[in-house]
Amino acid sequence: MEDFRVKKASEILSRFFDDNMFEAATQFGAFRSTWKKIVGERLADHSRPKGIVHHSLIISADHSGWIQLLQLNQERILARISKSYPELEINGLAFMIEDTKEASPRAEPTP
Repeated sequence: MEDFRVKKASEILSRFFDDNMFEAATQFGAFRSTWKKIVGERLADHSRPKGIVHHSLIISADHSGWIQLLQLNQERILARISKSYPELEINGLAFMIEDTKEASPRAEPTP
């Protein structure tokens, strides 16, 4: 049964943005889980998708050499993203250097 009571604008906006943010986070999570399939195992081992800003995917890599390889494959990567995840509306890539091994969750250290 629907609730027809008068609601505050802030309540309506909060509900709208929470639902949209949840959906976007779910879509991006699914996208991140297929990163290796999109870029290939070698590139995936040295890079991570970080987020989307103004329709550009921010990618971190652990060395500038890997960024160069990602740039060489940019058209292929964008085509695969557009085909598999058109709802993300990604039309460009941006890169940053970051130690991807430190940024990803690690297993417990071995003694």
